[in-house]
Amino acid sequence: MSVLETPRIYFKGQVAWDPITTNNYCTNYNESVGETLYPPAADQVKAFRAQAISEVGNMGNWNPHGTHRATFYNASVCGFDSGSGVSADDPFMNAAANLKGMLVDLEPFGAFSSQVFFDSICFGVDGGYRIFAPRTSRFTARYINFARNQVNAMIAGVASVVWQASFSKADGLRVDSFDSVALKSLAAALKPKDVLGLTVRFNAYRTIYYDDPTLTNGSPASAAAARQLIAKLKAGGFQPNPARSLMVGVVGLWRKGEPAHEPGDRALIQTPTSSAGSAYCRFNGDTLVLDLSNSIPEVDKDLTKQDLGPLSVVAVDPATQESTDLGSFGYDQYDRAAYEATAGIVTVPLTAGTTAALADKDIQVRDASGNQLLVESPFRAIPATPNLYLDEGDRVKATYQVYHRGAPARSSVGVKLYRMDSAGDRTTTVTGMKTGANGVLTLPIAAGDGTVTAYVVAFTSAEEPVGGINPQVNTYMYVRVRPADTAIAQLPPTWDNVYGNVLANWNAMAPCMDNWLNLNDPVQVKAYAGILKRLTDPANFENFLFMPVTRDMSAGERTLLYRFLDSAPVEAAAPAENLHTFARLSRSMRRA
Repeated sequence: MSVLETPRIYFKGQVAWDPITTNNYCTNYNESVGETLYPPAADQVKAFRAQAISEVGNMGNWNPHGTHRATFYNASVCGFDSGSGVSADDPFMNAAANLKGMLVDLEPFGAFSSQVFFDSICFGVDGGYRIFAPRTSRFTARYINFARNQVNAMIAGVASVVWQASFSKADGLRVDSFDSVALKSLAAALKPKDVLGLTVRFNAYRTIYYDDPTLTNGSPASAAAARQLIAKLKAGGFQPNPARSLMVGVVGLWRKGEPAHEPGDRALIQTPTSSAGSAYCRFNGDTLVLDLSNSIPEVDKDLTKQDLGPLSVVAVDPATQESTDLGSFGYDQYDRAAYEATAGIVTVPLTAGTTAALADKDIQVRDASGNQLLVESPFRAIPATPNLYLDEGDRVKATYQVYHRGAPARSSVGVKLYRMDSAGDRTTTVTGMKTGANGVLTLPIAAGDGTVTAYVVAFTSAEEPVGGINPQVNTYMYVRVRPADTAIAQLPPTWDNVYGNVLANWNAMAPCMDNWLNLNDPVQVKAYAGILKRLTDPANFENFLFMPVTRDMSAGERTLLYRFLDSAPVEAAAPAENLHTFARLSRSMRRA
């Protein structure tokens, strides 16, 4: 919705993705209960780490030493539109775009539940031209397009993803405009009460691995890259191997009634024969604004956009199927240069006075031969919390807001609710339901033991997930229930118990922790008791530095850990007689 009205500000650059990928495999991890699966060995953590390294070559575990960090780099503001067209003539242009977060999959075996936990995002610099936005919601991945770039066929390099988060004025949002026309326009537009704050939406695409855009799955070159990484990992030290994506993005208004974490605009869904991915649109006065950021595929390594020829937009009466031409746009408005300049947003002028007649029509995008590329899905059900974490025994009421042609529904709507397995591949139950009069669907959830479940809402047979979740078509919610682990909570708080049942999981899966804290050292763990309790406190769940980053520690595990941290100090082993202290070393260097 709101990023498709003006004013809006564009940015582009790159994103580094550094997740631990070892937990992406069922041989290593039980995602239902959040437990590491150790190989049989006397030293299970050491054996597990060695196994993770061996999988780089034969299973594709491309980053066993990851940190989960997701970071913008070489990213900056590149344009703005205050209602008079795109311009780059403003002192705010080229201001850095900065985001540092943690990439976490609620359901790590698949790609449907990715999210970024972070504390704030900033465009510009402190003391200068700046948009500073403390977190209101996580960044959430939606509308994964697995057909975006088939020439970049390395792991998930073929895909592109829409990421979105919104930032409330009430949470400390600031726009420091000085003499910037772009920022002054944005600051003024934020003042009305129905404007909640700002939305940031970006598209990540052309993801490369091993720092090499030429690699493809199964090629000799990719096998050689894997062998080089294995050699580095075996040689010791910290060896992260992040993937890197290009991105384009937009900052715009977040209005009351609009979803925080995914597009709530009128949804234009990919047809079965179309190469164009799903998109979104909005009417602004006498213009139609299309978001094609996730839509038009690239056809070569130079990121040339597919030339679909001139594209037309039509309105179709759902009762009679009569269509009305609204306008058209050419390749120069969706080629690579246009895409990078405006984050894939295209504005189509309309005949004056036509907008009012389109409120109940279905919007379509067609090619010059009349083939339908994108067709409107009038109803969309968007979950209030797309990735929901619960503890065993919790009883909550999850909600979906139903949108009709880009606005919250104002009457009761019938739906089918599909409960699916963790892969989003198989339906377990189908329930007919109705929303309230305000279009809100309420879903009572009584959390049993450890499970991961997907929920899909469908309005028509075309949206039913008969072949599993299709992220280009379906909206969905994932729910993770962490087990209570009451037996673990009741164990004596000895070091052997807390390491074997809590910290070893973390130590095995996250070798990156060796850089900050030896999780196999009770003295160090006790010394950092206050910090560990703060970082693992459920009250800090949304924070960038929350631990464990995978958010899978159970209440029972936390109870045992805290009982150990609160118990008597562990006595450190006496140092060897010939071991210098740092103070002695510093003085000896003075005398050298």
